[in-house]
Amino acid sequence: MGGCISIADDAVNDYLDRQSRYYKESKLAKEHLEKQKKKQQQQQHGDCDNNGDESHISAVLQSDLSPIHPSLPTAAQKFHCRSVYDGDTLTLEQQWTRVRLLGIDTPEIKEKQPFALEAKEYTKKYCHDKDVWLTFQESGGMDNDDNRDHYKRVLAFIWVPLGEDTNNTTPKKGKRSRTKSKGDSNNSRQWLCINEGLVAAGLAHSYTPSKTKKVHNHDKLLGLQTLARTHQRGQWKEFQDYDAVVTPTGGAFHKKCNNTKGRAESDCKFLARSKNLKIVKASEAYDKGMHPCRNCFG
Repeated sequence: MGGCISIADDAVNDYLDRQSRYYKESKLAKEHLEKQKKKQQQQQHGDCDNNGDESHISAVLQSDLSPIHPSLPTAAQKFHCRSVYDGDTLTLEQQWTRVRLLGIDTPEIKEKQPFALEAKEYTKKYCHDKDVWLTFQESGGMDNDDNRDHYKRVLAFIWVPLGEDTNNTTPKKGKRSRTKSKGDSNNSRQWLCINEGLVAAGLAHSYTPSKTKKVHNHDKLLGLQTLARTHQRGQWKEFQDYDAVVTPTGGAFHKKCNNTKGRAESDCKFLARSKNLKIVKASEAYDKGMHPCRNCFG
């Protein structure tokens, strides 16, 4: 009797083992198919995204807003970039001078804002450990205090050559510092303005601290910004419009209080004594050249 029970147990266990094995194989096959399906969906999404990139690039380059220029401005001065801190800030070899890109603002890395790393990679790709050319809003270059902000950073437009013959090689050991020189004799190359390129890629927005002091290409930056938002490039990819609060003369827009039933109210400390507040859409504020209040939005 005991032998019959043992044989029966073995048969049951063998049956369960086979069922378990088939279950595991079925599960593995199902997981494999799901992974393949997900991979195909990602590839299809990537193709659509690439098509979107091509459409956007084509629209920018065929307009009069292209960040690529046929020649380098004659007043440009040559330096060597030591490092890139973030999308709109880099350091030169010469006395470790810190440069802030003029007329734009990129997402902040310290605050871990979306697309901050992408903006840094964009600037790093073209500038890190390479020769760069600077132009300034005011005459006098670095020697003019009007070309510096309150942190004493140099405010400038950054230019880099495109193509194979860029002369952007790493300096030899012992010759890390580069002296500045005016312009560049080879103007047959095309030149990318990094400030404009970042906005065109959707990795920066136009930024003017004061309404009375606008950069010379302010309207162009706004045009590039609008194109990037229209084609949902970079940080505009997941942008959803929202209500914001503005003042009659301010250059920034502020976060609107919730549950105010259409009233223009904000908790921003900079609006504590402000009157005649108005509600506008954030997209409208951007199109007018306004920027997000850093106190409200970080």
